[in-house]
Amino acid sequence: MRTAAFATSLVLFAFTSAAVAEPYNLNGYWVEVDYWAGAGPNETILVIDWNDTNGPYETEAHAWGYRWSGNQYVSDAVMEICAAGPLTVTTSYGGAFLNDAFYCDPTIDPDQHTSAGYSGWWWCGSTSDGGVTWVSNGGGINTEPLDAGVIEGFNMDSGNWTSATLTIPVPEPASLGLLLLGVVGLGRRRRRVQ
Repeated sequence: MRTAAFATSLVLFAFTSAAVAEPYNLNGYWVEVDYWAGAGPNETILVIDWNDTNGPYETEAHAWGYRWSGNQYVSDAVMEICAAGPLTVTTSYGGAFLNDAFYCDPTIDPDQHTSAGYSGWWWCGSTSDGGVTWVSNGGGINTEPLDAGVIEGFNMDSGNWTSATLTIPVPEPASLGLLLLGVVGLGRRRRRVQ
C-alpha cells in the first residue's frame, strides 16, 4: 500500500512540475489555464488565439483566469492578467482596442515571445457555452462589462475578422486522466488514514 501511495505521489509531482497550465472547469467547460490574476467571487477566463501555425513556435491559443468583485470591464481583466505574468498587450483608442499581444510561453521556450506579428484590431467577444457560439463585444474592451462564468476571447486571424477560428485551449485527455488519478489516490489515502 505504501508503494502505491508513493507511486501516486510521484505521478502527481511529475504532472504538477512538468505542466505549466492547469485544467480548470468553468461552468462545466474544461479550459487549460496558464495562470490566474485578481481576487474575488466572480470568475472568467480570457482566451487569446493568435492563429499562428506558420513557424517553429506555433501558437494557436492560450487562456488565463481572472477573479474579481464589483463591476469590472474586459480591459480590467486584460491589464491585471498582464500585471500578474508574462502576457503583455498594446492597446489603442484610449484602451478600447487590443493592438498586439505578446506571451513568453514557458512550455515552448522561456526566451521565445509569441506575437500576432501584426498591429491591428482583434476580434473580441464572449461565450457561455464553451466556444460553440460567440457573441461579439458591442464596444471597446474598456466599455464591455465582465460577466461571471463566461469566457472572453480575442481572435487574431487577419483573413477572418470573426470568431470562426477562435479556439479554446482544452486539457489533453492524459492531463485529465492524471488529475483524476491523483484525486482517487488522495481519496484512498484519506479513507485509509481515518
